[in-house]
Amino acid sequence: MDPGKSVEDQFEKLHPCLPLNTRIGIIGGGPSGLSAAYALSKLGYTDVTILEKYHSVGGMCESVEIEGKIYDLGGQVLAANSAPVIFHLVREFGAELEEMDSHKLALIDSFTGTYQDINVADDYISLISLTLELQEKAKDSNRIGVHAVSDIASDLTPAYLGAHGVESFPKSVQYGYTASGYGFVQDMPYAYIHEFTRTSMAGKIRRFKGGYTSLWEKISDSLPIKVLHNTEVVSVKRTASGVYVDAVSSRGEVERMEFDKMIISGSFPFKNVKTYRSPALTCREPGKEVLDMGDLEKELFSKVRTIDYYTTVLKIKGFQHIPVGFYYFGEYVDDPSTIGNPVAMQRFHADTDIFLFWSYGNSDDVVGLVVEELVMKAVKSMRGEVERVILQRQFKYFPHVDSEGMYDFPGTSYSFI
Repeated sequence: MDPGKSVEDQFEKLHPCLPLNTRIGIIGGGPSGLSAAYALSKLGYTDVTILEKYHSVGGMCESVEIEGKIYDLGGQVLAANSAPVIFHLVREFGAELEEMDSHKLALIDSFTGTYQDINVADDYISLISLTLELQEKAKDSNRIGVHAVSDIASDLTPAYLGAHGVESFPKSVQYGYTASGYGFVQDMPYAYIHEFTRTSMAGKIRRFKGGYTSLWEKISDSLPIKVLHNTEVVSVKRTASGVYVDAVSSRGEVERMEFDKMIISGSFPFKNVKTYRSPALTCREPGKEVLDMGDLEKELFSKVRTIDYYTTVLKIKGFQHIPVGFYYFGEYVDDPSTIGNPVAMQRFHADTDIFLFWSYGNSDDVVGLVVEELVMKAVKSMRGEVERVILQRQFKYFPHVDSEGMYDFPGTSYSFI
């Protein structure tokens, strides 16, 4: 949707192109799947079903309750002007937000535990002129988001910035980008960095009072749709007459469902998709071939990289002196070869000893147990004591293409660009 126009205005100009009783299935109850269901409901479709693998909706915007307090394990913050559709949903469904003015942003030393504040506003100034220049060019492309600048900013970030007179990458931008799970800036086309920078300049940062999942649960409960939780899709067959889906239900039985149209959202097990920074660019545990793809689909998805992004939650003794905030491990953000070590740490609540650590894996030799051990090593180095590992989540995050992939398809509006 066009972020420059109101959501209400855009829906008024849209009309359904299929009969309103079309049976539509959506695989995945995360933000993209629920947003699709929301849009279909607004257009008047009456037979929409979401198939969700887990017990709750929200996907990578997962929130959990630990010792009576809510923690966001994946997506958690949004800026005032960078997410107009989300803010529209907040107003429509009555979700509550809180500003994060007291949330410290700092650089922390993984060997000593000492930290120093980062002045984000000053650091971003060096990229303002370049960001505005690209935005001006994007206006003529009739596209939005990363796609609007993919033709003109597809070079790797170090080369692109060097060619535009930026001698060194602003650290707070780099740390914020990498710690958010979008990859190491050295690897990424500048088009992605530009979109991150553009939206990061968009005003105060806010968070959901009841956790990010609370918004998606409100939407799920309010829409006139069917949501099947604990339903894992194992096979999708497309025919001329419709789509047949086999799924393992909450009862452990395989059930076949039939739809006229199917929308696939979220992390889906395509064998063709590669894992970011895997030594062989293949996954040790390849995904099941759930969907039979055509040659063009295989070619397109072979260019996609997904990121293994981990959230590890620990109960730690000895970190009472660390204020509420988000802390970057600069030595690990700067050096992609240290993958597996934590790139960031977060304290959500001042009156708890629960800490979140954010790390990258590669689905090969850097997996969950390795990530957990490296996090615990960092805690010990900072003179903390791990009382217990509460949980760990692995997200297949941020499907993207590299510079070569952008060059291969100039001007093409594929969803993963």
